[in-house]
Amino acid sequence: MIFYQLSGCELHDGPEDYLPDQEGVTYFFYVKFTKEQPVEKLKLIFIDLLNAEYNKIGFSNCNPDRIIFHNIVKSSSPMEEIDLDDA
Repeated sequence: MIFYQLSGCELHDGPEDYLPDQEGVTYFFYVKFTKEQPVEKLKLIFIDLLNAEYNKIGFSNCNPDRIIFHNIVKSSSPMEEIDLDDA
């Protein structure tokens, strides 16, 4: 199995017309596949997952042209959450 962490956000209009766009909330998604996937497919998967997340909280779909991808991390082993209370 190949595991991927996809992260990115959607740009939102600045508070005034003359101000630059602002980054929205950064989302992280974890997916797994039996074989390596092309970057373009992973980007489309991120957009689909972001739309699903938006629909859960009552937002309309994201604008794919305003998505910023922060990074895609590939691993041959699953990522594990570390319990911070044990540290």
